[in-house]
Amino acid sequence: YAPILGRICMDQFMVDVSHIKEAAIGDTVTIFGKDGEKNIPVEEIAEKSHSFNYEFVCSITNRVPRKYLGE
Repeated sequence: YAPILGRICMDQFMVDVSHIKEAAIGDTVTIFGKDGEKNIPVEEIAEKSHSFNYEFVCSITNRVPRKYLGE
């Protein structure tokens, strides 16, 4: 995990990846969902943001690109 730095502004935010040696500009970032063998449940992210899972998902505007993966 990488902690958020500062405040979220519109659809943008920064994270501290200084502890992730392999991190590079252009890397894919997974906010929630499955990434390889790891899974970040939306419920976990909602809890950290003091909201409900559906509230968190619905608050992501259409300006944020989505990538839907098959089963």
